[in-house]
Amino acid sequence: ETYSVIFGDCIFITVRRGDSYSKEAVYVCYGVNRENKRELLGLTINPTESVSVWETLFTQLKTRGVKNVKLVVADGIKEMEGVVLKLFPTSKFQKCVVHKMRNVLLATRPKDKAAVAEDLKHVFDNFSSDSTKQKAFEKIETFCKKWEDKYADIRRYFNAQTIEYYLTYIDFHVDVRRLIYTTNSIE
Repeated sequence: ETYSVIFGDCIFITVRRGDSYSKEAVYVCYGVNRENKRELLGLTINPTESVSVWETLFTQLKTRGVKNVKLVVADGIKEMEGVVLKLFPTSKFQKCVVHKMRNVLLATRPKDKAAVAEDLKHVFDNFSSDSTKQKAFEKIETFCKKWEDKYADIRRYFNAQTIEYYLTYIDFHVDVRRLIYTTNSIE
């Protein structure tokens, strides 16, 4: 019934269907129970990753009896926060910071990647006891100001509607922040 945290992400693997091969999304969902033990909650495959498949998977969890989830950690797929908060309205939602960093770096010129990556690490390095969301927003603003001359649309990666979901981990104790700011445990 109760999980401290549920992690969800897709791993893309090569699948043979008949005489052809393609990369398909394997949906992996696991929960951490009250005894801090991991339990595999869902495993399914679909040709692509979509929020509708995640909604189906989370709905199945509710049907199977999951009622209370303190935190859901998933990747940055669009509209995922709406699905999670609709099905588990008392939960907090954390989008994967590592996915966010990768997406920003995909839009970065090769000669700038190392410097941008270092600055992004600083933006999301909120693991000390004096870290606050306000300080994190200030770091984001500093980052955007530094890079917007080279990358005019850099701010779109930090839009006000979703950026808060990349900083939820700051609301939790320092000892668990590194464990819950990413879905890399699945990958």
